[in-house]
Amino acid sequence: MSVDASVTDGNTSVSLGLIVTELVINALKHAFPENRSGKIVVDYRSHGPNWTLSISDNGVGMPAPSEGVKPGLGTNIIEALAKSLDSEIKVASANPGTAISVVHAQLAVVPVARIV
Repeated sequence: MSVDASVTDGNTSVSLGLIVTELVINALKHAFPENRSGKIVVDYRSHGPNWTLSISDNGVGMPAPSEGVKPGLGTNIIEALAKSLDSEIKVASANPGTAISVVHAQLAVVPVARIV
C-alpha cells in the first residue's frame, strides 16, 4: 500500500475504503486462480482537490467483455460509490494483470484579473 499524507472527510474516506475492499476482493477471487501467487498494490495520491485511487494486480488479467454478461454486485457498488464521489473509473491492462483507477479530477479555479 502506498499513500500520500493528504486528508479526506469522513464520507469520502468511507467510500474509498469500500471501493478498496471491493476491488481487492475481486482481485483475490479472479486474478489468481488455482492458488496462483501474485501481488495487489493499492495507491492513493492527491494534488489539491484532485485525487486518484489505484488498485492493480499482476494476475491473469480481465477477460474480454462478453455480450450478455452483466456486471456483478461488486461492480455496481464500485460504480455507485465512484459516482457519489464525482469520480471516474478507468480500467487498463497492467501487462500482466489489471489496473483499476478511480479518478476525481476537478479543475482548479484561477482568479482572473479584471481589466478596467
